[in-house]
Amino acid sequence: MFKKFNPKEDIASSTSIKSSIQRGIRNALLTQYPFLSSPAELPPPSASAAHADDSDSDDEPVTLTKKGGKGKGGKKGGKGGKGRGREEEEEKEEEKPEEEQEEVLTVLDVIWPKKEGLTLVKGRDHLSLLVLHSEPLFFQHFDGPYFPTLKILHKYPEMLPKLQVDRGAIKFVLSGANIMCPGLTSSTALLPTTNVPKGTPVAIHAHGKEHALAIGLLMMSTDEIKSINKGVGVDNVVFLGDDLWAVKGL
Repeated sequence: MFKKFNPKEDIASSTSIKSSIQRGIRNALLTQYPFLSSPAELPPPSASAAHADDSDSDDEPVTLTKKGGKGKGGKKGGKGGKGRGREEEEEKEEEKPEEEQEEVLTVLDVIWPKKEGLTLVKGRDHLSLLVLHSEPLFFQHFDGPYFPTLKILHKYPEMLPKLQVDRGAIKFVLSGANIMCPGLTSSTALLPTTNVPKGTPVAIHAHGKEHALAIGLLMMSTDEIKSINKGVGVDNVVFLGDDLWAVKGL
């Protein structure tokens, strides 16, 4: 899809998306990718950033939050001043209106903040890209499923089901070739233990590599890939080094 993609030649239009349409897109993304509704977390601090005495550290990830509503709490607080004590402060915290409570940010909120407007970039062959501050986030072909870009997938690898190709398939995947079933069923390949249906976007990993090298679309279910074991199993949609990967901004 992006094997030969030149923004100067292949982009037909670029327009801001109305807020009502953005809400529909957000709902569609959350429906297609439930992972995007998960709480966004910061990774645990690195060893170099930790204190010398880390006996109290549990290296738990930190959930990202933001304050909701304008509220009236502020610095003025209650009338009791400093002498009220800790218990009264906790009671006041519990009595805060719902809109003043901290709102947990989701993964999608981090990728695409709610107050940020998207740009719809339309390209050749009925290709649409959702762009934020010149960075492509997701794309769609005709009315098919939304795909994250590889750069987004590398930040959030749990977004897509993972398939692993054998070593011999790597060079073909990185040249844009579709993935044959035998490349997914050999001894160094790996398929999900539970069936993934046909038409599902998937992350393509390689044996011994950390990050996905491609994103594909299942041409048959993973159970069928195992049982039939011939023909094209995955349509190669985007891959490392293709023209979308090389785009610096749209």
